Amino acid sequence: MATTRSRQAPRPDKRTYGEGSRELILEAARKLFARRGLHETSMSDIADEARVSRATVFNQFGSRHLVLDAITARTLEGYCDLLDRAVLDESSPTPDLVRRLFSEMGRRLEANRALYREIFGEIRKISMGLEAEGESPVLRRKAFDLLVGIFRRGQARGELARAQSPEVFATAFDSLLAGAITQWLKQRQKAPLQPLLAAFAEVFLAGVVTRD
Repeated sequence: MATTRSRQAPRPDKRTYGEGSRELILEAARKLFARRGLHETSMSDIADEARVSRATVFNQFGSRHLVLDAITARTLEGYCDLLDRAVLDESSPTPDLVRRLFSEMGRRLEANRALYREIFGEIRKISMGLEAEGESPVLRRKAFDLLVGIFRRGQARGELARAQSPEVFATAFDSLLAGAITQWLKQRQKAPLQPLLAAFAEVFLAGVVTRD
Protein backbone atom coordinates (compact mmCIF):
# COMPACT_ATOMS: atom_id res chain seq x y z
CA MET A 1 0.00 0.00 0.00
CA ALA A 2 1.38 3.39 -0.90
CA THR A 3 2.24 5.53 2.04
CA THR A 4 1.15 9.10 2.27
CA ARG A 5 4.08 11.38 2.90
CA SER A 6 3.20 14.45 4.95
CA ARG A 7 4.42 17.68 3.56
CA GLN A 8 5.02 20.90 5.39
CA ALA A 9 3.13 23.82 3.91
CA PRO A 10 5.50 26.04 1.96
CA ARG A 11 6.33 29.39 3.50
CA PRO A 12 4.57 32.10 1.51
CA ASP A 13 6.79 34.54 -0.33
CA LYS A 14 4.61 37.45 0.68
CA ARG A 15 2.78 38.21 3.90
CA THR A 16 -0.84 39.14 3.58
CA TYR A 17 -2.39 42.49 4.44
CA GLY A 18 -2.85 43.17 8.15
CA GLU A 19 -1.29 41.16 10.98
CA GLY A 20 1.23 43.82 11.85
CA SER A 21 2.08 44.63 8.25
CA ARG A 22 2.41 48.32 9.10
CA GLU A 23 5.20 47.59 11.58
CA LEU A 24 6.92 45.27 9.12
CA ILE A 25 6.84 47.99 6.49
CA LEU A 26 8.23 50.64 8.83
CA GLU A 27 11.03 48.38 10.02
CA ALA A 28 11.92 47.52 6.42
CA ALA A 29 11.90 51.21 5.47
CA ARG A 30 14.20 52.11 8.37
CA LYS A 31 16.70 49.47 7.30
CA LEU A 32 16.64 50.49 3.65
CA PHE A 33 16.81 54.23 4.32
CA ALA A 34 19.82 53.66 6.58
CA ARG A 35 21.52 51.33 4.09
CA ARG A 36 20.72 52.94 0.74
CA GLY A 37 19.39 56.37 1.50
CA LEU A 38 15.92 57.78 1.09
CA HIS A 39 16.05 58.62 -2.60
CA GLU A 40 17.51 55.27 -3.62
CA THR A 41 14.67 53.34 -1.97
CA SER A 42 11.40 52.72 -3.78
CA MET A 43 8.07 51.52 -2.48
CA SER A 44 8.75 48.22 -4.28
CA ASP A 45 12.05 47.91 -2.42
CA ILE A 46 10.25 48.43 0.88
CA ALA A 47 7.62 45.83 -0.05
CA ASP A 48 10.30 43.27 -0.94
CA GLU A 49 12.26 43.90 2.27
CA ALA A 50 9.09 43.60 4.39
CA ARG A 51 7.89 40.57 2.41
CA VAL A 52 4.52 42.13 1.71
CA SER A 53 2.93 43.05 -1.56
CA ARG A 54 3.49 46.46 -3.10
CA ALA A 55 -0.27 47.00 -2.87
CA THR A 56 -0.10 46.46 0.90
CA VAL A 57 2.54 49.17 1.25
CA PHE A 58 0.38 51.60 -0.72
CA ASN A 59 -2.75 50.60 1.20
CA GLN A 60 -0.99 51.30 4.49
CA PHE A 61 0.79 54.52 3.56
CA GLY A 62 -0.08 55.75 0.07
CA SER A 63 3.36 57.16 -0.75
CA ARG A 64 7.02 57.04 0.24
CA HIS A 65 6.58 60.47 1.76
CA LEU A 66 4.00 59.06 4.18
CA VAL A 67 6.31 56.17 5.07
CA LEU A 68 8.94 58.73 5.99
CA ASP A 69 6.33 60.77 7.84
CA ALA A 70 5.44 57.73 9.95
CA ILE A 71 9.10 57.21 10.86
CA THR A 72 9.38 60.91 11.67
CA ALA A 73 6.24 60.69 13.79
CA ARG A 74 7.81 57.91 15.88
CA THR A 75 10.83 60.13 16.51
CA LEU A 76 8.61 63.05 17.46
CA GLU A 77 6.47 60.86 19.72
CA GLY A 78 9.62 59.93 21.63
CA TYR A 79 10.60 63.59 21.81
CA CYS A 80 7.14 64.52 23.12
CA ASP A 81 7.45 61.80 25.78
CA LEU A 82 10.72 63.38 26.96
CA LEU A 83 9.06 66.80 27.09
CA ASP A 84 6.01 65.41 28.91
CA ARG A 85 8.30 64.01 31.59
CA ALA A 86 10.07 67.36 31.86
CA VAL A 87 6.73 69.12 32.31
CA LEU A 88 5.72 66.67 35.03
CA ASP A 89 9.04 67.12 36.83
CA GLU A 90 8.22 70.16 38.97
CA SER A 91 11.15 69.76 41.35
CA SER A 92 14.14 69.98 38.99
CA PRO A 93 15.39 73.46 38.02
CA THR A 94 14.71 74.38 34.40
CA PRO A 95 18.43 74.47 33.46
CA ASP A 96 18.76 70.86 34.64
CA LEU A 97 15.75 69.87 32.56
CA VAL A 98 17.30 71.50 29.48
CA ARG A 99 20.58 69.63 30.01
CA ARG A 100 18.65 66.39 30.44
CA LEU A 101 16.71 66.93 27.22
CA PHE A 102 19.88 67.55 25.21
CA SER A 103 21.56 64.50 26.76
CA GLU A 104 18.66 62.13 26.18
CA MET A 105 18.23 63.25 22.58
CA GLY A 106 21.93 62.58 22.06
CA ARG A 107 21.64 59.07 23.43
CA ARG A 108 18.67 58.21 21.23
CA LEU A 109 20.13 59.63 18.05
CA GLU A 110 23.49 57.93 18.54
CA ALA A 111 21.69 54.59 18.55
CA ASN A 112 20.33 55.25 15.03
CA ARG A 113 23.03 57.37 13.41
CA ALA A 114 22.95 55.60 10.03
CA LEU A 115 19.22 56.18 9.65
CA TYR A 116 19.24 59.81 10.74
CA ARG A 117 22.25 60.63 8.58
CA GLU A 118 20.13 59.74 5.56
CA ILE A 119 16.80 61.25 6.53
CA PHE A 120 17.38 64.00 9.10
CA GLY A 121 17.03 66.77 6.52
CA GLU A 122 13.72 65.34 5.37
CA ILE A 123 12.62 64.91 8.98
CA ARG A 124 13.36 68.56 9.68
CA LYS A 125 11.40 69.65 6.63
CA ILE A 126 8.38 67.58 7.65
CA SER A 127 8.56 68.39 11.35
CA MET A 128 8.79 72.13 10.66
CA GLY A 129 5.51 71.96 8.80
CA LEU A 130 6.89 72.47 5.30
CA GLU A 131 5.11 69.23 4.39
CA ALA A 132 1.60 69.50 5.80
CA GLU A 133 0.45 65.94 5.10
CA GLY A 134 0.74 63.21 7.73
CA GLU A 135 1.07 62.95 11.50
CA SER A 136 4.35 64.80 12.00
CA PRO A 137 3.19 68.44 11.79
CA VAL A 138 0.66 67.85 14.59
CA LEU A 139 3.30 66.22 16.79
CA ARG A 140 5.75 68.99 15.97
CA ARG A 141 3.27 71.60 17.21
CA LYS A 142 2.66 69.56 20.35
CA ALA A 143 6.40 69.39 21.06
CA PHE A 144 6.77 73.12 20.53
CA ASP A 145 3.87 73.87 22.90
CA LEU A 146 5.41 71.63 25.56
CA LEU A 147 8.73 73.45 25.23
CA VAL A 148 6.98 76.79 25.55
CA GLY A 149 5.32 75.56 28.75
CA ILE A 150 8.66 74.48 30.22
CA PHE A 151 10.25 77.85 29.49
CA ARG A 152 7.22 79.81 30.70
CA ARG A 153 7.39 77.95 34.00
CA GLY A 154 11.12 78.66 34.22
CA GLN A 155 10.45 82.36 33.76
CA ALA A 156 7.70 82.31 36.39
CA ARG A 157 10.15 80.75 38.85
CA GLY A 158 12.72 83.41 38.12
CA GLU A 159 15.17 80.85 36.66
CA LEU A 160 15.06 82.24 33.12
CA ALA A 161 15.32 85.79 31.86
CA ARG A 162 12.16 87.61 30.86
CA ALA A 163 13.75 89.70 28.11
CA GLN A 164 12.31 87.32 25.49
CA SER A 165 9.09 85.35 25.29
CA PRO A 166 9.02 81.60 26.01
CA GLU A 167 8.13 81.12 22.33
CA VAL A 168 11.45 82.74 21.37
CA PHE A 169 13.28 80.47 23.80
CA ALA A 170 11.55 77.41 22.35
CA THR A 171 12.48 78.44 18.80
CA ALA A 172 16.10 79.03 19.83
CA PHE A 173 16.20 75.66 21.61
CA ASP A 174 14.90 73.85 18.52
CA SER A 175 17.27 75.66 16.17
CA LEU A 176 20.33 75.01 18.32
CA LEU A 177 19.45 71.35 18.83
CA ALA A 178 18.87 70.81 15.10
CA GLY A 179 22.10 72.62 14.23
CA ALA A 180 24.15 70.49 16.60
CA ILE A 181 22.62 67.27 15.28
CA THR A 182 23.19 68.33 11.66
CA GLN A 183 26.83 69.15 12.40
CA TRP A 184 27.34 65.77 14.05
CA LEU A 185 25.67 63.81 11.25
CA LYS A 186 27.94 65.43 8.66
CA GLN A 187 31.13 64.49 10.52
CA ARG A 188 33.12 61.70 8.90
CA GLN A 189 34.47 60.39 12.18
CA LYS A 190 32.10 58.69 14.59
CA ALA A 191 32.48 61.14 17.45
CA PRO A 192 29.90 60.77 20.24
CA LEU A 193 26.95 63.14 20.06
CA GLN A 194 26.23 63.56 23.76
CA PRO A 195 29.34 65.66 24.59
CA LEU A 196 28.57 67.92 21.64
CA LEU A 197 24.98 68.40 22.76
CA ALA A 198 26.13 69.03 26.32
CA ALA A 199 28.26 71.90 25.02
CA PHE A 200 25.37 73.28 22.96
CA ALA A 201 23.10 73.06 26.00
CA GLU A 202 25.48 75.34 27.89
CA VAL A 203 25.55 77.78 24.96
CA PHE A 204 21.76 77.91 25.06
CA LEU A 205 21.58 78.29 28.83
CA ALA A 206 24.16 81.08 28.80
CA GLY A 207 21.67 83.17 26.86
CA VAL A 208 18.52 82.44 28.85
CA VAL A 209 19.41 81.82 32.50
CA THR A 210 18.77 84.66 34.91
CA ARG A 211 22.00 86.41 35.89
CA ASP A 212 22.53 87.30 39.56
